[in-house]
Amino acid sequence: MSTKYLFKNSKNLGLGLGPMLRRERVAKISSGYAVLLALAACGGSGGSVPVVPAPVTPPVVSAPVVSTPSAPPPVTVPPSPVSNSHCLDGNIGSAPGADDPFYVNAWHLENTGPTQTVSANANAGVAGIDANVKAVHMNGRGCTGRGITLAILDSGLELAHEDLSTNILAGKSFNFTNNGNNPSPAWLSFELDHGTGVAGVAAARGWNGRGSRGTAPSVSLVGFNVLGGTFKPSANANVGDNVAYLSVGASSLADKTIPGTLAFGTRADSVDIFNMSFGVDYAGAPTIDVPEAMHLGIKKGTETLRNGLGAVYLQSAGNEFVAMARGTLPSGDELAVNCGETLSSDLQPTGALAGSVFSNLAGQTCGSPNHEPWNKPYAYQIAAMHNTGKASSYSSSGASNWVAGFGGESGKAEAAIISTDNSTCISGANNVYLKSEFEAFFTPLVNAFKTLADLFGASNKDPGCNYTGQMNGTSAAAPSVSGIAALMLEANPKLSWQDVGYIMAKTARKVDADIASGARAVTFTAAGTTSKLDLDKPWQVNSAGFHFQNRYGFGMVDAAAAVKLARDFVTPAGRRTTDLTAVGAASAVLDTGNGAYAVNSAAVTFADTLAVSGQMRVELEITNHTGAPLNPGRVQFELVNNKTEQTSILLPAFTSWYVGGKTDSLVANGKQKFRFHTNAFHGDKLADGYTVRVVNIKSADANSGALSFTPSVTSFSL
Repeated sequence: MSTKYLFKNSKNLGLGLGPMLRRERVAKISSGYAVLLALAACGGSGGSVPVVPAPVTPPVVSAPVVSTPSAPPPVTVPPSPVSNSHCLDGNIGSAPGADDPFYVNAWHLENTGPTQTVSANANAGVAGIDANVKAVHMNGRGCTGRGITLAILDSGLELAHEDLSTNILAGKSFNFTNNGNNPSPAWLSFELDHGTGVAGVAAARGWNGRGSRGTAPSVSLVGFNVLGGTFKPSANANVGDNVAYLSVGASSLADKTIPGTLAFGTRADSVDIFNMSFGVDYAGAPTIDVPEAMHLGIKKGTETLRNGLGAVYLQSAGNEFVAMARGTLPSGDELAVNCGETLSSDLQPTGALAGSVFSNLAGQTCGSPNHEPWNKPYAYQIAAMHNTGKASSYSSSGASNWVAGFGGESGKAEAAIISTDNSTCISGANNVYLKSEFEAFFTPLVNAFKTLADLFGASNKDPGCNYTGQMNGTSAAAPSVSGIAALMLEANPKLSWQDVGYIMAKTARKVDADIASGARAVTFTAAGTTSKLDLDKPWQVNSAGFHFQNRYGFGMVDAAAAVKLARDFVTPAGRRTTDLTAVGAASAVLDTGNGAYAVNSAAVTFADTLAVSGQMRVELEITNHTGAPLNPGRVQFELVNNKTEQTSILLPAFTSWYVGGKTDSLVANGKQKFRFHTNAFHGDKLADGYTVRVVNIKSADANSGALSFTPSVTSFSL
């Protein structure tokens, strides 16, 4: 997330709106979020700014409430861990209470295949495409997240929700709108409180006879409402930076003179895992300048929290594979971007790409997590899977993805995730006022109606309408992985933040084996040529044995394998305490593709030839020598391992930048800074050497295709 825009330099709504920030959810993406002197919410599109008032006492409401739920059964809380017993031994405490009624329908926890009844009209699920938590939870007596604290940085968190309250740490959450301890959303709302839905995926209480279950059903939970709302005023212009520092556990960087700092205190400094289901949508190359507050705060958290082992930060990768409702240009203007429609139109006889060929336009990402330059490498970006074993339709593809969690689809035609909704039948996504709208979708298919969690009081599993089956997006995928991180830390509290990431990468499962290959190859062939430019690469295995693909990162997360490896984990060879940076040679130009493409390349050699690499960052400033304005979306950025010839596409051409570049291009002889990250070379030897390649797809009025740059490549540790 770009905190410069998120917290400070807002332009569109008086006191503080910057680039359109995405709140990672697909089913009903709210239309806009802003920072008014403090913090912005992350939504997928533009619009008005919802005000988040302090919680109020619910009014007495008559019909149309469907039913008044009876008093919930008593909660059975598993006792504290038994001394000298490990959670993987499966004998922590005594037998738990009643099973959770929606667990049998929660494919992301245990996928039993197409016969499983899910919250959708149809089910094409594949057995085993799930988090693989059953073998770890061991019916509540195994690893469930005990003793680990998870913070939900989001729109809010309903602290009194019946399936979350047992896990809430009293007095540790924070409401930035009133500097109080309760970030619960407004009581009466006609959509799911995003943070409450996110929290349920990771931390819904297990074996209490209610709802579904989190991937870490016994984790301790706090919430900070850093998204969406009008925040307590301050005359200090840095209040937004201050909120960023506080919320990610970097209180030492916060300004003590800003209202709320003392009230917040150091409560986030004891958090183990931070879930951030938000980000920034760009329609043009963002400005790269000084580090921003949240980036600095997260970096600080990886260095100092958990007694120096570092907190674990997980961020949604983005829901913009096909389109983004509103993206932001470097000028600050907003732009709706639908890459599929734009590129299809440009392929017509009068279009900019007339006569060109995309081999698989449906396989080309629109948004990329590499559009967002900040937070990496300290926050792991999480992509989304659905229950068929393929990436969710919306999940953004990019070289900075780490692993894939579980987001599902809409919860109507295809399964989404069952999670916690705002309580009662007159609030949240599962509310009586939306009943007719929801049921209308299924009217033609009434005989196949299988929806469970949005029955508006008609189901004896949810008489109080406290759950929804429509939670989705990489917003859901991130907390599904955050919960697994909690299981790992319970199994081995001595793991560092880097250990957690390494283990997830090492144990992730390869899925969708033929992606970007064969009939699913994603290439571009310019008109009048036969030379194909790959816009995506199939699964590749690097020299250290890690398999990687941009849509999935290292693959689908596997809780059982990760927790097992975590228990007796030994720090991998090559771990170091410093980052290594090499400045490359000046770029040279090689014309190729019958004049359609100009490949601008620069070699990079590291002085330390014995080191191995973790994540890698590529920075470069391009000067445009083409003689005409350059659309940055017609440029593709790549990093190549010189020894293995493995290529990581840092950012493919024809993403959302292509659309934005039609109105905000790089002028002739102008300069633009770029920053990208890739995980594809995790564990590779730096002695292999690397080449930065920038491929310019020439336009009719820019014949030379020449660009110049001198790249800088940073290798972070494993």
